Amino acid sequence: MESFQFAKIEAGQDEGLPALEKSGLVVKFSDEISRQKPCDGVSIPPLPSYLVIKFKKEFCFIRYKEIEKLRNQGVISITKEKAKELSEKIIIL
Repeated sequence: MESFQFAKIEAGQDEGLPALEKSGLVVKFSDEISRQKPCDGVSIPPLPSYLVIKFKKEFCFIRYKEIEKLRNQGVISITKEKAKELSEKIIIL
């Protein structure tokens, strides 16, 4: 049975994805890049955030709030079947 361990979610994703959905995102482009930039940064409004899980040739797009709900219930992984059930979109290559 294929599954994805929630422990594989990086700390930056675990903090950033909920924040993106709640308040948006501001990114400052590095001044160390020597090429010309059109601006110094960008502000992205609040948007739905997704965790995309790849199972062989299938990519499951799951709203991050659904992942948070599972983790709050003590769930430590998600099966391919459950991921497909919770997905808003599935892409098969």
